[in-house]
Amino acid sequence: MNIPKISIISFSLIGLLIIAFQYSQNSKLKNKIKTYSAKEAASLNQSGLSSIKNGNSASKGSGNSKNKSDSKTDYKKVSAAIGSVNEILSDPDPLKRIERLMAFVNALSPGEMPEALIALQESAPQWDPHMKMAVGLLLTRWASADSDAAFAYVEEMKNKDQARDATFSILRALASQDPQRALEWMSNQGSDMSKNGWMGHMLAGTIATEWVRQDPDAALAWANSLPENQRQGALGGALETIAASDPNEAARRLLQLDAGEARQKAAGNIANLWAKRAPQEAMEWAMTLEGDDRESAMSRALGGWASTEPAEAAAFINDIPAEERTDGQIREVGRRWSEQEPSKAAEWLVSQPDTKGRTDAVGHAVWHWTNEDPAGAADWLLEQPSGDFRDNGIGALAKASFDDDPASAVTWAATIDNDRQREGTIERGVREWSKREPQEARNWVQENSNVLSPEQSERLLNIDNEGGRKK
Repeated sequence: MNIPKISIISFSLIGLLIIAFQYSQNSKLKNKIKTYSAKEAASLNQSGLSSIKNGNSASKGSGNSKNKSDSKTDYKKVSAAIGSVNEILSDPDPLKRIERLMAFVNALSPGEMPEALIALQESAPQWDPHMKMAVGLLLTRWASADSDAAFAYVEEMKNKDQARDATFSILRALASQDPQRALEWMSNQGSDMSKNGWMGHMLAGTIATEWVRQDPDAALAWANSLPENQRQGALGGALETIAASDPNEAARRLLQLDAGEARQKAAGNIANLWAKRAPQEAMEWAMTLEGDDRESAMSRALGGWASTEPAEAAAFINDIPAEERTDGQIREVGRRWSEQEPSKAAEWLVSQPDTKGRTDAVGHAVWHWTNEDPAGAADWLLEQPSGDFRDNGIGALAKASFDDDPASAVTWAATIDNDRQREGTIERGVREWSKREPQEARNWVQENSNVLSPEQSERLLNIDNEGGRKK
């Protein structure tokens, strides 16, 4: 295929712009490294990363400053660090990789940490578990040595996901050493983050999780005094930490807290952890509670129980009068059982009262079932009567089939009775299909216009073939 010259020129210009942008960003980053290194040089002894590459610990220098020629070696340090990390990550033995990464990080001085952090983040995919572990360990050590410098570095990071994860690592280390300083950071530098609902929840939980290991009374008193969203995160983190080693103690401390949604969710978290080890004890405790605390604890205990012994947890629910079974109880057992034996979970759900929890759980079951045995899941769905239960199952089957068999997925989606759910599922399916097989997707829309509204049919026929967007 001949490509027009204008296209080649356009691509070339785009490429040059990208290169220029990247050069600019790299220059900024290198200047940042120089600033950090120069700052640390005034008070910290440093040694070159080349010694680490050879497997040696960082040696201590004899002075507290370095000359100008030393300050110009930062770029070489980054290069040496990258070489070291690449060599470690190429080790075929995963246990040795872990050991060597830990040795690499432990040998670093605070002044070397900015370069090493860049090296770790550039030497492996972000999802690599060993890289994540090493980055977390490095940030923990950096925070222990100089939390202000570590936070300052994170504030300049361009990758927001990496910056968020780094913030939690630093805050966790700070809270383990000096909880009051962690609180001060959250109230001052971290105040904007704390105002975000999810972020405030997580920040409070991070501090409480570490603080409760040192002083449970103080940590829980602080957690109980927070605004509701942060309170949920802090109480959940603190009580789950206690429950991991002593669920009875966590249960005792729960009842000392003010009632509310935060305590309710914490009761559920305790029960869930407890039930994975001792389900009968967890259920007995849950049934001693009252109101929302009781329901939360019973549902989550049944979920924890079902994650290890699903049939036993289901049998327990079956002994409860049908009118007393709750959405949460059915949902928790159905979802947890689905992760192990989806066909059995689906059959059990058929026998349960027609609740929202039942409807939600069947989608989970069918999704897992389709990934294991699509024909079996499809045959089972054909036997189910019309209604929300069947619709949710079909939606899950379609979602699980989009990648492997988009034609079947959207054809199934077209059989959903609920208008809004049917249109939404078809829309997502056709758009994904169009990115890979645009003509086939277009043909399906044309051939099945009878199940589409005129507006949806027109919209789907005008999807951009290359990008899955409307023209």
